Amino acid sequence: MTFRIYLTDFEEVSRKLKKLQERLTLPTLQHWAKAIEVETRNMISKEEVKESIHIEVIEVEPNKFEVKASGKQEALPNMAKATQNKLGKMPLASRAIFNVLLNQIEKKIDRKTTSQT
Repeated sequence: MTFRIYLTDFEEVSRKLKKLQERLTLPTLQHWAKAIEVETRNMISKEEVKESIHIEVIEVEPNKFEVKASGKQEALPNMAKATQNKLGKMPLASRAIFNVLLNQIEKKIDRKTTSQT
């Protein structure tokens, strides 16, 4: 089986990737971080646990971002659920970044669960 890829196809892919990257802005990522933080807090009844939840995005270099999340251990399952709820609504580029956050949260939950058994 043979197939051809024309240079115009690469140009189109390159344009689409550039367009995705342009949508990846600090305000956009901060919006999603705040949305996850608010939804997580709404899932929790203990005030001290609610107040421990913080999610922020900082730009460490041009077009390179870091998501910082903190909260008490008992808030992590709710933070994971809130993140999962928001992922489907995010643009693709934002989704990729917050999917990394979700993976990190799930690893912390797994470590805690493993250490308790």
